[in-house]
Amino acid sequence: MTLETWYEGRTSLDLMRGGDWAWVGLRSGDGLNRLHSDLLAALDRLFIELRWSAVRRVALSGAGWMSGRGHHFCAGADLHEVGALDAVSAEPFARWGQRVMSHLAWPGWRSLTLISGVAMGGGCDLALHGQERWAVAADPATGKGGLRIAHPAAKHGILTGFGGTVRLPEILGHGGADRLFRAFETWDEGAALEAGAVHRVVDPGGAMGAVLDWLQPSGASPR
Repeated sequence: MTLETWYEGRTSLDLMRGGDWAWVGLRSGDGLNRLHSDLLAALDRLFIELRWSAVRRVALSGAGWMSGRGHHFCAGADLHEVGALDAVSAEPFARWGQRVMSHLAWPGWRSLTLISGVAMGGGCDLALHGQERWAVAADPATGKGGLRIAHPAAKHGILTGFGGTVRLPEILGHGGADRLFRAFETWDEGAALEAGAVHRVVDPGGAMGAVLDWLQPSGASPR
């Protein structure tokens, strides 16, 4: 089991693999892990490769959790890139995002998103497309960290194109989806658990081990 850089870019992809599982980590210089078009294309290629190599469990998180402690999950689509889109270029950009989301929801494997820190807009879409979703709690000693999940796109005049308007009602019901899309609520890990956006809240000190245990359900430790 080794940790490698699979893709290097403005937001990079780190990869840890076992025999039939993979853990993908988002990593960027400022830690906010924005969804650029080149990153969406790289994620699409990586998920296709993992599907064809018979991976049966895949986890996605901020890269820091793969080696101990992480912070943000994803701040969403790069707004500078979104602001430059027109009616022609917006369509392929949205389709890249939809392809990535569909990989996470693919029924041929089990997917887990470990959600921590900021998960906004397209990052919220990405987080909630995990078939299983865990939130990381705030540090019990300092109170820092924890989850801030929201979808404020409509507040900025942006119509989401990554599939969140379909996914959110599926898992939260129309009421829960309205709270994020229309009321612009921001949820911490407790509110997300209560609403059904996440299935479990994990302690930051045990997050890495919990994900590795989930990736290897047989109980054989990959550590």
